[in-house]
Amino acid sequence: FPHGPAPYQITRGIADDLIADLTAEGSLHRRVSMTGTITFQYDEVRLARWIERQVEAAGIQTLLGAVMTAVSFEDRRVRHIEFATRFGVVRVAAHGYVDASGDASLSYEAGLEVREPDAPVYGSLNFLIEGYDTETVKDLVITEVHDRLAERGDQYGLVRHDGFLMHFPGKNIMLANVTHFETPLDPLGSATMVFEGRRQADNVIRFLRAEFPQIFRNAQVRVYGNPGLRQTRWIVGRRQLTLDEIRAGHRPADAAARCAWWVELHNAPDLVHWEKFAPDHVYYIPLNCMVPKDADNIVAAGRCIDADVSALSAVRVMGPCLAMGAA
Repeated sequence: FPHGPAPYQITRGIADDLIADLTAEGSLHRRVSMTGTITFQYDEVRLARWIERQVEAAGIQTLLGAVMTAVSFEDRRVRHIEFATRFGVVRVAAHGYVDASGDASLSYEAGLEVREPDAPVYGSLNFLIEGYDTETVKDLVITEVHDRLAERGDQYGLVRHDGFLMHFPGKNIMLANVTHFETPLDPLGSATMVFEGRRQADNVIRFLRAEFPQIFRNAQVRVYGNPGLRQTRWIVGRRQLTLDEIRAGHRPADAAARCAWWVELHNAPDLVHWEKFAPDHVYYIPLNCMVPKDADNIVAAGRCIDADVSALSAVRVMGPCLAMGAA
């Protein structure tokens, strides 16, 4: 949905089925976002199962729990990929490959050129809260939480001074997105990142209990999520999407997806940098930004397409990712 006084849906296809099915079973909550658009809060267990059913219905053969170990690449084409599983090695050969890893893992392992951010782009560990007062939470003003985080957050080991606390009506659970941590690309650093995110989640609970006891006196973490990695490594495409292009909103001949999310750059530990667009502003992702420049049978979808850091911070969210996947 674009931002503006009357947001309308711009991502269709599988998004239509997702919205209809999860709404019908009470697993999706439509909400007017504080950024002036429509967003959906979802039951992550029901969404995951819905996706599994769609994959199965499409006849896709899945290989679960596999880790890519090698890529055979020659003459601009991936010839096969090797995976390690708990029951042995598996080789997969195909005519074409989609890299939806988020980290440009296929291009990287194939030896293709990739990009990494020059400065940290912070990730978040989103988690679910339970045990709060579901009546008094209706009086919660998120800007008051932000003000208190800026004043006292460091006393609780918190570095971020903004974010979201989203109560799911009828579910008695709240999504918390109030953490920030660096996202290293080395194995040990990645492991440490998980625990840092969970420590910050615990600290958010301490903060809420102490600073807003009328709502959160008995609150606790229901589910610790996995780290949300916003930007790590991405492809060098046949072209790069730029901030100026998404500002202009011109539709290129190879437009593959339509987007509207604002620039949401997590380049500082305390605050998110937002760049707002005019009401109803839309822009486009060119197909050539999704195709590595030195490969002929790979396409990327998601947060590892080729865009500059600011543009990528706008197109990496779920609506555009759904559109890229469909494209």
